[in-house]
Amino acid sequence: MKKKTKNFICQECGTVFSRWAGKCSSCGTWSSIIEEVSSSDRFSKPLSSQSLSYAKPVSIQEVEQEEYKRIKTGLSELDLVLGGGIVPGSLVLIGGEPGVGKSTLILEISRKLAEKNHRVIYVSGEESPSQISLRARRMKIKSEHILISGESYVENISAMILQEKPSLVFVDSIQTIHKESLMNQAGTITQLRECTQELLETAKKINIPIFIIGHITKEGNIAGPKVLEHLVDTVLYFEGDKLNYYRILRAAKNRFGAVGDIAVFEMYSEGLREVIDRNLLFISRNREEKTGSVLSAIMEGSRALTVEVQALVSRTSFSQARRMAEGLDNRRLVLMAAVIEKYLDMRMIECDIFSNLTGGLNVDEPALDLAICVSIISSYLDKEPRGELAVIGEVGLSGEIRPVSHINTRIKELQSIGIEKILIPEGNITEASSAGKEISGIRHIREIEKVFA
Repeated sequence: MKKKTKNFICQECGTVFSRWAGKCSSCGTWSSIIEEVSSSDRFSKPLSSQSLSYAKPVSIQEVEQEEYKRIKTGLSELDLVLGGGIVPGSLVLIGGEPGVGKSTLILEISRKLAEKNHRVIYVSGEESPSQISLRARRMKIKSEHILISGESYVENISAMILQEKPSLVFVDSIQTIHKESLMNQAGTITQLRECTQELLETAKKINIPIFIIGHITKEGNIAGPKVLEHLVDTVLYFEGDKLNYYRILRAAKNRFGAVGDIAVFEMYSEGLREVIDRNLLFISRNREEKTGSVLSAIMEGSRALTVEVQALVSRTSFSQARRMAEGLDNRRLVLMAAVIEKYLDMRMIECDIFSNLTGGLNVDEPALDLAICVSIISSYLDKEPRGELAVIGEVGLSGEIRPVSHINTRIKELQSIGIEKILIPEGNITEASSAGKEISGIRHIREIEKVFA
């Protein structure tokens, strides 16, 4: 027999309380503790060893390897982020801010799959079928292989999947789906956990991949919190400025591929289209006569990406100089300014420093330290780096330039857009000795004058 028990759970951090409180003692959020109902066994008896049955463990060498026949989406960049395509029976979570284009993305995937005669079920708990149809007409999607459902009970969704047996299922969004047997409101932690578990079991049972859409909190995490990310096989974040044309799909978790790979999409009137050539996407088109700007290369998963770091240094009019960074870690900017002032005798304390990563990217990678330093010094001296130059390296607090990983991959990415003069850490010179003749090394921040020689 089962009885219903009441718990008070924080909707931000998931902490369970025995009674209601106005403020969560774990995360400090106000008015986030909600009463939820769950079922538990009324009479639970300890199991004896004779009543237990288990599967006999086998040697890891005896385990048979499963070969996944991935489903190609028709979007090469998305397939790369997923590790080569969609794995049958997988549960994929796509998170993003409201209005960033998550629904448009899954309609675009549906279009590509329908062109290959794959049957797709689109379950929407947020929009009516007529609203989805209106968006599909705007995107000029006409296919009998795309089925739309407004079902919001997870039991009925599972029954529909078992009956229809489509090639792929989209659920938009998981926060609007609820389990009929639970009295909790849709979107609470208990409902999210139970509904996601139900969909996961359905996907594994009949080997059909399911994509679920999840909202994010103001901190930028999937609303849940972290409950959904632990249950699903793959977590994708759909990012981008709503006022910008470009959207970035980033893999944060992937049991079937690399983590960190990104796919870039361009938003236009008829939906989304993938950006294949990204070499000049995050750098300025015209780079002539620009002080305070330098190129570098970052790693996004298994691929390198060329970026442009910009800095503006001006004399401050306040008692305390400001340090502001867009797309970069503000703490790294403060550290680099302190290193420059100590070892190059430049009065950074008297200057405001603003740093920016062009293209709307958000990157926290130590390999950009040297590029930040060069851009700051260039703006401070009002002097351009010599020629078309790119710099890569991590800067330590004692001013030394430390080696970085994947140096050859970064160099090849820079050379693909015509950059031949590249300054890298001295410790990477041996590894990159065959990468090009104009590759030079640097050991300490004091040697930075060679950039402006």
